[in-house]
Amino acid sequence: MPNSSALPNDILESIAIGNVKSVAEQAAMLSNLSYSNLISNINLAQQNAVSNQQAMNQLNLSVTGKIVNLVSNLSPMEAAAIVKMDTGNDLAQQVSDLKAAVAALKQS
Repeated sequence: MPNSSALPNDILESIAIGNVKSVAEQAAMLSNLSYSNLISNINLAQQNAVSNQQAMNQLNLSVTGKIVNLVSNLSPMEAAAIVKMDTGNDLAQQVSDLKAAVAALKQS
């Protein structure tokens, strides 16, 4: 069949081969792009998880520090009340005796 175009046959063949090659590679390129997006999304999710974990650790540290500060800085009145409860003096002993008497009455 005679060639009616102005381009030689070898140029026409190379254009046809280039078109077939680009169409054949399109699926692989799209697959690679999809895989790249998946990896990027997983990476961002992991970075967010680490960031949230770090923020929670900093919050826990500050809360623990506040609690330790509250416990270690007792007022003199609170310290005296704790000593009285621990030594068995004063009202604490009476309250525990009443609780024991109530418990004994419930059992009988």
